[in-house]
Amino acid sequence: MKFVDEATIDIVAGNGGAGCASFRREKFIPFGGPDGGDGGRGGSVWAMADINLNTLIDYRYARRHEARNGEAGRGSDQFGAAADDIVLRMPVGTIVTDLETESVIAELIEPGVKVLLAKGGDGGFGNLHFKTSTNRAPRQKTPGWPGEGKKVKLELRVLADVGLLGMPNAGKSTLITAVSNARPKIADYPFTTLHPNLGVVRVAPEKSFVVADIPGLIEGASEGAGLGHLFLRHLQRTRLLLHVVDLAPFDPEVDPVKEAKAIVNELKKYDEALHDKPRWLVLNKLDMVPEDERAARVKDFVKRYKWKGPVFEISALTREGCQPLIHAIYDHVAAEQHKVVEPDIRFDGTETSS
Repeated sequence: MKFVDEATIDIVAGNGGAGCASFRREKFIPFGGPDGGDGGRGGSVWAMADINLNTLIDYRYARRHEARNGEAGRGSDQFGAAADDIVLRMPVGTIVTDLETESVIAELIEPGVKVLLAKGGDGGFGNLHFKTSTNRAPRQKTPGWPGEGKKVKLELRVLADVGLLGMPNAGKSTLITAVSNARPKIADYPFTTLHPNLGVVRVAPEKSFVVADIPGLIEGASEGAGLGHLFLRHLQRTRLLLHVVDLAPFDPEVDPVKEAKAIVNELKKYDEALHDKPRWLVLNKLDMVPEDERAARVKDFVKRYKWKGPVFEISALTREGCQPLIHAIYDHVAAEQHKVVEPDIRFDGTETSS
């Protein structure tokens, strides 16, 4: 199935039904009084996150979603029926934005929770609504209120704990295959990965985390080169970034340090907050480096790259060094999840004497 992470749709809520102006007409009852009912409410448009969906492909082809109008009121004290609401099911992590105001309407994080996107119009009042002790034969009625209509943008940002970052052919897809249940396409040419892949990494029973692999970045990605810049949004919800570096490139003239610095620069140009996320250095393809040269090559890379953070030496192909990396990642993610937020003393429920 084609991966789609953006779509623009029109949503229209239903109009309320009109009220009815009617009078009771029955044999031997000359003054029956008003009996016109109110109109029914129009249907609303809701959005709900569904864990069974992982793409916005349905909304690429279904561009308009309309709820039905409410029924009009009738005589004999009959109120119009309210129209059914419609619920748009979207992947978890979808952000709904109003294109006119550019404001975020909803962010679908929790599965099964409905969020109102467009409210249906209320029904109009029939003349029964205007009956009083002094106005016994009202002829007033009101039309139904119109429902809301919006043009919205849907943007999917996958929910992952860890994101893989790196140049094409750095071994990101091989790494996610080695440590998780994901099975992305792997080949010996650039841009093998054309869309994000998610994998669940099982560390131990009831201990796991989600890792995301996006297409490789190249220099100039912030200006539109390559594919990676299109999917960087999927790393914005991660707690940790793994910068995967090919320590043994096919071309001997390629400098891994220069490529690594280019990736970081593109990340900074795209989003400062994404650049400031915790980032670990993962030096991959050590199986291609002779054992007696590995330590020297790693030391030279770290020195020239001027890296002060954590460094992991692995071979995704042979899975050498992957287990220590997995356990370190899980410890970091678990610590982030269990961070205690300091309570606001203004709302802690205690009273202070003035």
